[in-house]
Amino acid sequence: MNSRYLLPLSTWIDIGATTVVLLLAGLLLGAMFLFIRVASDDSDKYKTLREMVETLFGTPAHLRSGDTASEDASPSSDASLRSLPQFSEPCPACGTEVTERDVECPACQLRLL
Repeated sequence: MNSRYLLPLSTWIDIGATTVVLLLAGLLLGAMFLFIRVASDDSDKYKTLREMVETLFGTPAHLRSGDTASEDASPSSDASLRSLPQFSEPCPACGTEVTERDVECPACQLRLL
């Protein structure tokens, strides 16, 4: 055998490393396509996985306006807020009593959270 037709060991290592990287990239790409396909499936087979994806990348289910079950469960109407006892506490800056309906303190104009 002639040595001019044999490749050095470093070349074989480079070829092997490139092959491994390309295989991993292909597997990752295939997994991403599979994940998107499962997440966009309309059946209830992958409902839990789909809810997790929507929570991560979109509006969570309990904050969507079209969800009637969460609207019935949460007291978001003005009538239900009026029926609750009014909450008040002193302003952290000036000590004036503020309620949960105050966006700013009426005395010192401190923005409340």
